[in-house]
Amino acid sequence: MDKVVSQLQQCLEQEVDLVGAFIEILKAEAQVLTEVGDIDALSETTEKKNQYADQLMMVGDERQGLLTRLGFSEDKAGLQAAADAYPALSTPCQALLEKAQLASDLNASNGKIIDTFLGHNQQALDTLRNLTGAGNLYDASGRANRGGKGASKTFKAG
Repeated sequence: MDKVVSQLQQCLEQEVDLVGAFIEILKAEAQVLTEVGDIDALSETTEKKNQYADQLMMVGDERQGLLTRLGFSEDKAGLQAAADAYPALSTPCQALLEKAQLASDLNASNGKIIDTFLGHNQQALDTLRNLTGAGNLYDASGRANRGGKGASKTFKAG
């Protein structure tokens, strides 16, 4: 049993380190998002986020397995119960919960910024479509619209 507790402690410490690195990537992403659009930097942070997310999933699966072996549920309540039962787990457990909350908050904030950018881009595209007439493929009677505002019309002279 002590071996499993020790493994869980090491797992939690590893997870705390990974979440800490993930937080730094989220901060870098926030900075890229608030600066003038550096697509390459944004792609780089997204790639790093995905790599860390994969690592966090693997370590999280390991943590859940160890909690189960100790007889606790795999969720936050189980983690807290394990920390209460084994004092050696208390510090890394608390650090993990705090860092996970910070990562969640930063990720949500970055998501709101991205949603705002996407909304602005959609509005710009809609405006361009309307200006070029591409948004109005049919007129009110259902006939094909051959041009937008200012499109030339054919006049027959004489």
